[in-house]
Amino acid sequence: MTDYEKRKIAERSLSAFQEAIELSTSNEYTQKSQTTIWEIKFMTGKCCEKIATTLREEIYSSGSTESGRLYEKIMSDAIRNYSESLAGAREAEKTSGGPDKTCIGGSSHGALECLYRLHSSRFKVLLAAIRRIKEECEIAELEAFRIASLAWFDESNQSSTGVRGQTWDVLADCVDALTHCRREIPLFHRAAYRLAQAYSWAPAFHNPDCDLTKGSKQAVPATKSYRIRGLDTESCAESAAVVMTTLFEKRRSQLCAVWVTTSTAPPPFEVLNDSLRKYDALRLKYISAFIDCMRVCGQNGKIETLLNCAITSSQDLPGFYEASASLRGGDPGKHARHSLLRGSGNGFITKVKRNAISAIGEMILKDLAVMKKNGVDNEGKMKLTHHFKSAYKLFRRLNTPCREVAEFIRSTGPLCEVQAFCKCYLSIQAGYRISAIHFDGMDTESLCSILEGAVSKAKSMVQEAKDAPKK
Repeated sequence: MTDYEKRKIAERSLSAFQEAIELSTSNEYTQKSQTTIWEIKFMTGKCCEKIATTLREEIYSSGSTESGRLYEKIMSDAIRNYSESLAGAREAEKTSGGPDKTCIGGSSHGALECLYRLHSSRFKVLLAAIRRIKEECEIAELEAFRIASLAWFDESNQSSTGVRGQTWDVLADCVDALTHCRREIPLFHRAAYRLAQAYSWAPAFHNPDCDLTKGSKQAVPATKSYRIRGLDTESCAESAAVVMTTLFEKRRSQLCAVWVTTSTAPPPFEVLNDSLRKYDALRLKYISAFIDCMRVCGQNGKIETLLNCAITSSQDLPGFYEASASLRGGDPGKHARHSLLRGSGNGFITKVKRNAISAIGEMILKDLAVMKKNGVDNEGKMKLTHHFKSAYKLFRRLNTPCREVAEFIRSTGPLCEVQAFCKCYLSIQAGYRISAIHFDGMDTESLCSILEGAVSKAKSMVQEAKDAPKK
């Protein structure tokens, strides 16, 4: 769907919600309206935000700091509607004796939901600004500050001057709001995700010109980090990892501790959210963020644990139907034995396994690059052998013959886990010297031959390990 199509749908929805507000406040009818205005205001804010998102790439007025973009006008309307919705929700809860504590985890948080949406939207506006190209970054941040400063969680956070200081003020305020959401309801998963995102991008908020190739492993000076609640003084990635891990601590049938609740009389936005597709997309977003955090922090053990959970979990329905259709009907059997490279690859479980396997493969390649630079000593030889066995395990989990893997790579693109497996094999064969071979220009036959050699070598090493105790 194009941005134009998305915008038109959101505009039609916005028009309907605005008409609902007008009709419910009209004095032309004798019967009192039962419409809950704050809920409609909330949806109006969401529509405005959707429209503004499609206008994000609008060009800025040349040489003007007061850009006056349509994006700014529409996004400002979204912030105002969220603020009005929050005020209405708080008033309604005060009248009814407090928030409903029976609905947690989904979209039934009442005033807290409005609070989260308001400040997460402010954060997303700021994040979009610092991701602009260098020439537009300052003007984008000034625009973002004008939008975000329409509503503050704690006005005492507004204490700096200059672009860098103002940006940090808004970030600190948004983090305070998201932390409040998690303190009120610890299982508020969206607040946890957005908070982890804020920590991860903290180095760029501090300095948009920072080296993004180093990712969130960078630190923020203590003179600024002290204002961001929960931000590590040495590695921003570690702070993000701590938050994301909370969604994966408890053992459940799901891969992520997230669930959707439906109240007796669900509001309109909750009905719109209620679908298997959106639920799986939500979980996949959190799982991908968790995998990224663990990858950056070098915690491959937690990724492997997640991968094992994915392999032993129940098959998702779309994945089951596709696997069954490929057999022209019937039970396709356990998904742990299905090829991860055949079919569309759009099943939830397939995506989780592919993401986890790719992340571990990427971590092995990163280690190999360090070993190539520093040399391979005795400890390095043991590490290289361990990586080779780990890469072999990843390769086996693809459940695909060598030739099919080679053909998939040639037609689709490189796979980190396959590159790691081949590089480890060639390095061991070369006397534990890290191979500098590139696979980009390699034909299918050559790649298939290397894979078959690597599999044979790995099998012999596994057999040797099994026979060793007997001796």
